Amino acid sequence: MSDTVSFGEPMVEFNSESVGGPRSGSLFSTGYGGDSSNFAVAASRLGARSSYLTKVGSDVFGALLQQMWHEEGVDASNVIVDDERPTGLYFIMRYGATSEFVYRRAGSAASALTPSDIPDGWIEQAKVLHVTGITQAISGSASDTVFAAIDRARAAKVQIAYDPNIRPTLWPLHTARAVARYTVGMVDVVLPNLEEGRLLTGYEDPRAITQELLELGVPMVVLKMGGSGAIVASPDEYVAVPSLPVRAVDATGAGDTFDAAFAVSMVEGRPATEGAHFAAAAASEVVQRLGAVTPIPTRRRADELYESLVASA
Repeated sequence: MSDTVSFGEPMVEFNSESVGGPRSGSLFSTGYGGDSSNFAVAASRLGARSSYLTKVGSDVFGALLQQMWHEEGVDASNVIVDDERPTGLYFIMRYGATSEFVYRRAGSAASALTPSDIPDGWIEQAKVLHVTGITQAISGSASDTVFAAIDRARAAKVQIAYDPNIRPTLWPLHTARAVARYTVGMVDVVLPNLEEGRLLTGYEDPRAITQELLELGVPMVVLKMGGSGAIVASPDEYVAVPSLPVRAVDATGAGDTFDAAFAVSMVEGRPATEGAHFAAAAASEVVQRLGAVTPIPTRRRADELYESLVASA
């Protein structure tokens, strides 16, 4: 049995630090990314029994990802190796304070996910299903897989957390908005960041954003506000949750860690506001270092950060 299940597109990350200017070359360190994979790793580090489903290529990058999941304690026993398609890659090009993300993910193995790839009972035995808008964006069949997973979770009364994770570079904004708004009404909690909330609703004000999303039928909205913390909104409450004051270096993966910490709190039956405090504390650790996976805190560290946040609130 798993506490959390997630699926989508993992990627191997090449993170650069320029040794001069844009034309002088870069030194790359290897890491891992992909919102759904980041979530699975973060959930595991934070104490959950985390299970992950995807397709990877039969290449060195797919092997690296499988080794990483094994080392992180993520159940990747249902991961499928695709001999025809490659594992997705992305590069972070850094020139001083400027960063550029370059993706090599078209036709990735993960984009070939279909509803039939979901094993029988895999979702039904879990406590929380986590799905994302990026999985919906990478292909039509992957999007169908998200909706099939939601249907199965609803039938089994498994809680569903949804991060719209809107990426206009992956699909047209009007399509992303339509799909995300439709999905919002099918889940138990939606976790957009402030910019995504604005894209989804057309409103600027956080209270107006959360109200609009609640009217789509979701029982709870957790609006991630970066360094300002988060908003927890339901038909009966609207609560601002602070964040720890830290020096942010790289926000990559912080939202995925927030989602995982909140999902772990759902598994543990913690109140939503308490879960958002825990999630904001865990995410504050991630932004202080480079990379999506390396900075994710352990449960012990996340608990320490949570206690500091509550004490300072």
